Amino acid sequence: MSKNNKPQKKSNISQVTVNQTVKNESGSSKTSFSYGKWLAIGALIITLFVAFSGGFDNQFVDWDDHVYIENDYLVTEPKGHFGEAFKSHVALNYHPLTIVSMMINSSVSGAENPKAFIVTNFFIHLLNTLMVFWLMMLLTKRRLMASFFAALLFAIHPMRVESVTWISERKDVLYGFFFIAGCISYLYYLDSEKKNKYLIISLILFVLSCLSKAQAVVLPIVFFLFDYWRDRKIDTKAILEKVPFLVFSLLFGLIATNIQSGGDFHGTIHIIGEQRSALSLKVFSMMDRIQYAGYGFVMYFYHLFVPINLCTFYPYEPDGANKLYSTGIVFSLIIVGLTIFSARKSKLFLFGIGFFAVTVALVLQFISVGAAIMADRYTYIPYIGLFFVLAMLLDQLAEKNQRLKQVVWVGAFAFVAFCLFQTRKQVETWQNTGTLFGQIIKLFPKDYRAYYTYGKYVGEKEGKLEESIEANKKAIELGYKDDAGPWENLGTAYGIKGDTQKALEYFSEAIKRGASSGETYMNRGMAYFNLNQPAKAIPDFEKSLTMKNDKIVMSRGLLATSYLASGNATKALENFNQVIDKEGSQDPVHFYNRGLAKQTLGDRVGAIADFQKTLTMQPNYEAAKKSLASLL
Repeated sequence: MSKNNKPQKKSNISQVTVNQTVKNESGSSKTSFSYGKWLAIGALIITLFVAFSGGFDNQFVDWDDHVYIENDYLVTEPKGHFGEAFKSHVALNYHPLTIVSMMINSSVSGAENPKAFIVTNFFIHLLNTLMVFWLMMLLTKRRLMASFFAALLFAIHPMRVESVTWISERKDVLYGFFFIAGCISYLYYLDSEKKNKYLIISLILFVLSCLSKAQAVVLPIVFFLFDYWRDRKIDTKAILEKVPFLVFSLLFGLIATNIQSGGDFHGTIHIIGEQRSALSLKVFSMMDRIQYAGYGFVMYFYHLFVPINLCTFYPYEPDGANKLYSTGIVFSLIIVGLTIFSARKSKLFLFGIGFFAVTVALVLQFISVGAAIMADRYTYIPYIGLFFVLAMLLDQLAEKNQRLKQVVWVGAFAFVAFCLFQTRKQVETWQNTGTLFGQIIKLFPKDYRAYYTYGKYVGEKEGKLEESIEANKKAIELGYKDDAGPWENLGTAYGIKGDTQKALEYFSEAIKRGASSGETYMNRGMAYFNLNQPAKAIPDFEKSLTMKNDKIVMSRGLLATSYLASGNATKALENFNQVIDKEGSQDPVHFYNRGLAKQTLGDRVGAIADFQKTLTMQPNYEAAKKSLASLL
């Protein structure tokens, strides 16, 4: 060990006891330790499968999955686009390695297969769990029970579910993979004579982690914590060797800040998907931000020990009404104060809680991102520090009092069993969009966004029209103002129910509120048409063709039909020719109606040809049979 690594007088409970060292030097103890290590690894793998396998058949959810997978051409059409991933950002995040990993998934299993994406997340998390076990063994100088317990909590704590089961959070498990590997490499750098080799490896892993998620930029600060834990003097050399890391931290930090503000980093990175800002539109005072940060900091501690009522979305309370925001500052200061005070006797709390604080700091909403005050996924790496503290405390307690040893570990693993139960339960929440947003409604019944998304899903995917209507009306009642979504959903639901007048009213309201989809105009046009007002339908169908519209053929066909119904056979024929000859429609109704237009204009031969084509496509089309017979 080098000079800088000599232990100081201050107690460092990472040093094992003399008795433990002596035991490990005997052959039998070494064999026992090796057996225990492999048993621990096996237990970690089995427990992981028990915890997460119930989510392997979950579906894509309407929360960023459409942005990352379904509407991202890099993922849906990966061939030839791998290089482009490094010049693009998705959902206001620059994480090209994450996108590349999804492109590989798509290339192998197809972009429409959610199971492949979920299982890949799981296996990366499994590798991360094994690396956390390895990391703990290095930090604790091979304390097997402490290392196993910390890794087990990392593996199956309910706060892991969001990072593992949510397809869009591939970035969490992937950045975590490189982040943890970088920590391991740096510890080898501290403990090995071949230092430069491991430092270079750590730098490479750090860059890969940043390319997976920007939250990795704090890794150089974590390295200073490792220096502290290993009793290394923080001298000029210790600082200078981290300069390359800090330079990359600055670079990736600038990229992330620019892109999340809606920029393109000086024209070097283009956006895939919608252009918007990830930063909250609501302006908070500095005191508000401090309160929110303190609240989040304390709640992450609370959820570690009490993992109940976890949610996929924790909205800000209206006007800061939650009094816990204020008390969060007080509890945060108490935690920080006790941590610093404890450093006089032991490094454990300052190291472990410091690890947590450093890695969670960037997501404590000092700069408000989105509409949530906290998120389970933000703890994926930070909780490693707290798991380490908890495991070491239990291990020390068991070592000091042999009579309590069994009680300590029985209690600890009872908590693990509770976590396993809660994790399996939380995995089910991610089954589909309905279960996901249904949970938010249950825990936060005043969140209008949840009602809107839930209502949209159950109406479109499950056909629960009454439930959809109720949820969308609730969203409006609670003050939904983001866009015209609930009014569009209500128009669709009433249209399917056959209440055309109400459908028309809601589609008209959606358009007044700025509906930007061509489908909304098309739907209102259909309502007018079904109310025998084809002349009013025509402008809506024409408008729908000039806007973003995934149903161009349908809109064009309806426009042509409306012209025919309003007596303008010439315009009807023009549009039927467009939809059939240029847009490739194979709808027998379009051929039949074109035949009617031709018949009206005196083109008997053309009409006969279209009626015959209609019957070729649909032999039992009675109207076509009658029309054809009338011309023969």
